[in-house]
Amino acid sequence: MRHHKCCRPRPTALSPAETVVHPTKHCVKNNFIPHEVNHIHPTHTTIQNHHVVKNNHFYPHTQSVVNSVNTQHVNMGPGRPQMVSPANMGPNAVSPAGMNPNPNNWC
Repeated sequence: MRHHKCCRPRPTALSPAETVVHPTKHCVKNNFIPHEVNHIHPTHTTIQNHHVVKNNHFYPHTQSVVNSVNTQHVNMGPGRPQMVSPANMGPNAVSPAGMNPNPNNWC
């Protein structure tokens, strides 16, 4: 077996390349992350009920009427009745014949 030498051309040495390094560019990426904070503001309402008592006073009044009846029985006896004036008529009037105004009292 034969060994062949590589016939390829050998690379020639390159001159070192110049490298220029620039300052780093600074980029900012903003991320917004929401956070919730609960703020409690309590309020209290008191309801006051004010009762006002109105006192109504009534004074009812009644009235009544009483009728009384007085009767007289007069025994006039025989003959014509005599005329009696209205001034002589009343509870204490004497009968025209002068008789007992209460004939039912037989005692």
